[in-house]
Amino acid sequence: MRRRLYFVLPNIRRAQAMMKELLLERIEEDHIHFHAKNEQALGNLPKANAVEKSDVIYSALAGFVFGAVFGLLGGLLAYMVPWWFGEVTLMVIPYCMVLGALACAAWAAAIATAAPSYRLKAYKTHIEQGNILMIVSVPLRRLNDIRRRLMQHHPEAMYSGVWPAEHRLFP
Repeated sequence: MRRRLYFVLPNIRRAQAMMKELLLERIEEDHIHFHAKNEQALGNLPKANAVEKSDVIYSALAGFVFGAVFGLLGGLLAYMVPWWFGEVTLMVIPYCMVLGALACAAWAAAIATAAPSYRLKAYKTHIEQGNILMIVSVPLRRLNDIRRRLMQHHPEAMYSGVWPAEHRLFP
């Protein structure tokens, strides 16, 4: 299980230093991404992908649920109105649910790639000012250790949270 750490960095040089330190901490390059106003300025740093920049996963899941519900309604309509659709068996209901769920999930995910992520809205002002957002996915068991080391070695980096959120069992 992995968690995403979010850091706001002041410039490219600091981003490259942070990247090197994460690689020394044995965090794979595939789990480190950067987002900036000018993506070309990032150079050889790995850029954030569509899943990190938008809400594709949540939109696809919501589309899946709504599609299954609408497919259920469509299947019931097809079964209960035989003069309109012709004679159909009860098996039309699960077929319609699966078809509706898959179609709506794909449609919702495609639409969601155009909309920015709700998690990135908090960083919009920082990115517009020329700062760089670093998103690093770390193993849950090493989360506190990596966060502590990065904050000690890079005090200029603004730590801004974990996703999914940190949970404290006792106050």
